[in-house]
Order: sequence, then C-alpha cells, then structure tokens
Amino acid sequence: MTAERAGASERGERTRTPAYLVRRTGAAGRVEGFEVSVERADMIAGRTDGTWAPSVSLLEAFLVQADRTPRATALVIGDTVLRYRELADASAGLAARLRACGARPGTTVCLRLEQSAVAVVAVLAALRVGAAWAALEPDLPEARLRALLHDTDCAVVISGRDDRALARLPDAPPLLAAEDLDLTALTEAGTRTAASAAPPVPENAPAYLVYTSGSSGPPKGVVVTRRQLADSVRPRGAVYGTAPSVFLMAMRLSFDGMLAGMFWSFSHGHTLLLPTARELRLAPEFTRLAHRHRATHLIAVPSYYRLLLTGSERLPDSLRVVVVAGEVCTSDLVRTHRAQLPDARIVNEYGPTETVISCTVESRLDPDAERVPIGHPWPGATAHVLDDQLREMGPGEKGELYVGGAFVALGYARAPGLTAERFVASPFGPAGARLYRTGDIAHRDATGALHYHGRTDQQVKIRGTRVELGDIEAALEAHPAVDQAVVTCARPEDGEPVLTAFLTPAPDRTVPDPRELRRHCRFHLVEQALPHRFVALERMLLTTTGKADRRSLAALVPAPGEPACRPAEEDKDRHERTAPPAAAPRPGTEDGPSAFRSTVREIWAEVLGHEDAGPYDNFFGVGGNSLKVIELYSALKERWPGTVRVGELFDLTTIATQAAALEERTASTGDAGLLPPPPARPAPVAYEL
Repeated sequence: MTAERAGASERGERTRTPAYLVRRTGAAGRVEGFEVSVERADMIAGRTDGTWAPSVSLLEAFLVQADRTPRATALVIGDTVLRYRELADASAGLAARLRACGARPGTTVCLRLEQSAVAVVAVLAALRVGAAWAALEPDLPEARLRALLHDTDCAVVISGRDDRALARLPDAPPLLAAEDLDLTALTEAGTRTAASAAPPVPENAPAYLVYTSGSSGPPKGVVVTRRQLADSVRPRGAVYGTAPSVFLMAMRLSFDGMLAGMFWSFSHGHTLLLPTARELRLAPEFTRLAHRHRATHLIAVPSYYRLLLTGSERLPDSLRVVVVAGEVCTSDLVRTHRAQLPDARIVNEYGPTETVISCTVESRLDPDAERVPIGHPWPGATAHVLDDQLREMGPGEKGELYVGGAFVALGYARAPGLTAERFVASPFGPAGARLYRTGDIAHRDATGALHYHGRTDQQVKIRGTRVELGDIEAALEAHPAVDQAVVTCARPEDGEPVLTAFLTPAPDRTVPDPRELRRHCRFHLVEQALPHRFVALERMLLTTTGKADRRSLAALVPAPGEPACRPAEEDKDRHERTAPPAAAPRPGTEDGPSAFRSTVREIWAEVLGHEDAGPYDNFFGVGGNSLKVIELYSALKERWPGTVRVGELFDLTTIATQAAALEERTASTGDAGLLPPPPARPAPVAYEL
C-alpha cells in the first residue's frame, strides 16, 4: 500500500484534494482507493479536544493516522512491533483473505485466537470488509460457539488449525488457520491488494458481537454498530487526554473494555501496548512490561489493579491515567492508588455490554469518600434512575438505572423477544428513542453523580466477567440426571465469590458425581461460571410461595474442607489411559509418589474447599483458578520449600504430576529432602481475567 500526500495547500484546493490515496491499479488500469481530503484529515486529527466529527468513522480516523504518522509505533505485543503503515497494510492484506472466504457486510468473522497481533489485525480487517467481528477465547465452551454460529451468518473462523471444537460442529464455516497468517506476508500483500474495492459500509452496520450470560437459557449476543462504537470512543479525550500515550490494556480482546483504549489509540496515532497471555497472567511480568515501555495509560478491572498495587514490584511513575472498569471500585483501592501513584489520575468507568464499553465515568475520585461513584454519563449518553412505573427518582432515592442515547447497543442477535424486554421505548426522548434496562440499582447524589447499589436479579461479577446464576442453573438442569438446580453465591470478605450448586435428582436417577457435573458445565459455561461446590438434595428447600428458598440453601453451604457430594469411585480406565508414567518408588519411602499424592490431595482439598479431585483431574477443571493457584503454591511451598515455582503450576495441573515432580526433586537432594532455595526474587503472582 502506498499513501501520497497531495500538495493541496499550494494549489488552494484543500477541500477537494485527497490527503492520501490507497492506490490500487485494477484490471482496467483505473486507480481504486479510499480517499480523504486534506481538510477532512486535518479535522479528524487536529481537534484540540481530541474528538472528531460524528460523520467520521473509526476506520477513517485510523487510516488518516496511518497516513500522517506511518512510522509511528501503533501496536506492541510480545516481540511484535507494528508501525501504523505496517498495521494498515497488514489489515488490508488480511481483508483480501477474508473477502476470498466470503466475508462481506452482514456476515461475521469469528476470532478464536490467543492475545496476538494477528487478532488485532483481524479486527481492523473486518472493519475494512464491513463484516462484524466476534472475539472469543480459544477455550470458550462448545455450546457458546454453537450459539454464536447459530445466531450469526459467520463467514469464516480464524483459529488454530487443530480447532477440535469447530471441527465437531455440523456445517461449520470455513477455517482460516492462524498459523498461515504471517504478518510480513500480509503486509506485503496489503501493498498490492485492492483492500477498499468493496462498496462503502453504512455506519449503522454491525461492528462486533459480544456474548454475555443469559438470566436463563443460552447466552445472548449483544450487537453493536460501527456508529455506536465510534460514539463511545469519540468523547474520551476529555478524560484520557490528547498527549502522545502508550496505552497498556490489562484485558483480553474478548472483553469489550479493550476496545476503548485500542480505538482511542488508533484514532489519535498513539501506541497500543498489549500483554501476552503469560504477561497478563503473571502480575510481576505485567508490571515489568509497563516499565519497559513507559506506559502512560492503563485499563484494568479493579481486582487486577489491586493485585498490581499490592505486588512487590511497583508500577512506573510514567502512568498518567489509570482506568478501572468491569467491577465495583472501592475507596480503599483509590487510597492505595493515591499512595503509590500520586501523579496519576484514577478513573472509574461503568457500563454493561449493552451500553457499548462504558456509559458513565467518574474522574475525580475522593479517597476519603465512603463509596466511589460510577459518575456521570459520557457525552452522547443519558442515564435515568427510575421506579417500576418509569418515573424519575429524586436525589438520594434508589431505583433501577436505565441508559439511553447514542450508547445503547442495537440489541441481541436473533432474539427479538429478549431485545424488546431489555431495550424499551424511552419516555424522555424523541419518537424511536430507546432505553436499556441495566438491572442495576443506583441513586444520584446532590452533585448528580450516580452510585451503584447492586442488582435487581441474581447476576454477579467474577474476575470481571458477568455471570448469571440462572444461566448456571439452566446449564445444570440440561443434564438428564438433574431435576432442579439452584445456585447461590457467597461473597467472602477476602477472595472472589464462591458459587454453590444445590441439585435434586431426576426421577429414578441419582445426582452425578462432581467431576461429571463439571465436565457437563464446561460444555455450556465460561470458566468463571463453573460452580465451586455441588450439594445433592433429596428435595429442594422451598418458601411458602413454592419458590426455592435461597436464604435457607445458603445456610447449607459446606464449610471449607467439608465434603459436599459424595465422590463417585475413580474412573480407573480413564485414569490409566491419561496418566503419565509413574515414577519408580523411592527407597526408604512408603510407596513412592503415592505418599506425595496423599499429601498433595489434602492440600488441594483445603485450597478448593472440597475433596472431589482425583489424581488426574485438572486443577482448573475442579474449581481451581489462577487466584487459587497462589494458595496452592503457598501450601506446597510450606510443605516442600524450594521445590516448585508458581508458574509451573499452570503446567503441572494434576495431583499426579505435582506429586511426581515433588518426588523427583526431593529425591535429587538426598537425605535432606529439599532443594536449595531459588534465587531471591519475588514469586510471580497470577491472575485470571
């Protein structure tokens, strides 16, 4: 791709002369391309408040920056660094590949990729083609993948060549293997391919889909248009600032919160800094990444930001703005931030997926305040605290929060009933105006700032992910041996919420063992929604009105370490098929690794709060997560100092492999039974978004 600046100023033709031309020579010898006048380019990139006109698309704003600052760094992730011209050309090259696969306006490009430069290029390529994109985790439950492909006209899936979940689906769309997408080759192809040959795409066309938990039944695909995304990004200069920045995202591309920092950066010629999966998981490595590139902006969920602030390595003083979103921000977090980064502003953003990234913002946080407000609506958005008759509540009075204006998403994919239920006609705007019912309880204070007070339903947030208890219950009741399921959520003072599932058996059946239930749930639910405990009941506890008595059920939640369901006998055939070779018994011990297994299993039971794990069950499949890895590491370290590091526990994920590693390493030290302590350095701290 070549870009030419027109010498319009000398000829006095700034309005008519292209600022740059994406030059393509077609079969008939004509030049095709995407044109932007010099005057329009100046308007896009030269506004003092960092915004641009409503008529300007995100793609246009990005291409103007690629023309203005072609050699500026646009994207950094791992060892990959792409300049603006390279990023623009790579997206053009991939857009041609997508078109060849059938992607066009009205279709969807499904991205099942790890955090990578290719994933970012694919988002821009989808914008060029006019297709919507849907970013999914590679290990997303198969049921959710089925739902997405059912709800959308998916033209192509970009994923690994060995995507087994995709291969098992009937009528699966074409696969574009990520291994075949070389960035250098895409960039070279982008200089030759007619990337803008397709007709202009209207800004009311879908830009992306994000799947959220449903209150019952399957998840819902939220559809956001190109204009709605641009309207959400446009006003952020007032908070983020317009000076050159390095925007570090502590989120994955599958989180819509990623899009604000990404498109804000690309629309203003700034640098987007993304962590690899490992850097995101291990907090010290994430902090070192921020230091290495002198990050100026950071976006994270509050729980992850708290982890960064309490780590042994401090964040760099180059930070100017820290944005927390996706969870409740507390005053103690604001105080800790002020103590460590007094020169950086901390900003609290709020917004469900249905309100396009975030719909309110508070940038003046008082560390001495009792509660942190979620702030005021962004320009273009409106917020109303209403009673059940849609009447506005007065200051200090609680009601349900409704969001209107430009930030209200298009609706749910192929779900007109659900869309009509949650996206309602606005009594405050012109004909056709809509409000989104958030389900959140809020009040306004005397200054007009909004404050959050929880939910009207059974929705919870776990590690930044929206989880509906009804969604979990529906998944469990889909099991043929389960008659009724009720899930409760306990919120301990320390740590994340704990989900407990109470189950009654179907007629003439028994409730399956926890391992079978977890395998079933993993087909339907994301990792954060997997219940930690399963409790079998002969009959469900009910209130006098015949509804599940959630308060009485919560009182039955087993204490940590207390067994819930009786585990079934070990599936010996399955274990023998999947077990690694057993280490030879060590002379002088009871029976080699099995003695270690017994102790490791006791430690697992203490950490997980149940005794359901067998020797070959995956830690992350029986209720473990990256936060619990820290507890597991601490317990193993106390019993066998210096034998294992926390990062290894993401690879040694079973009792058997951990016991074998401990056996081998203690055996190598002779009678002492211990390895020398590792070099003095802080243990990595892990986190799972």
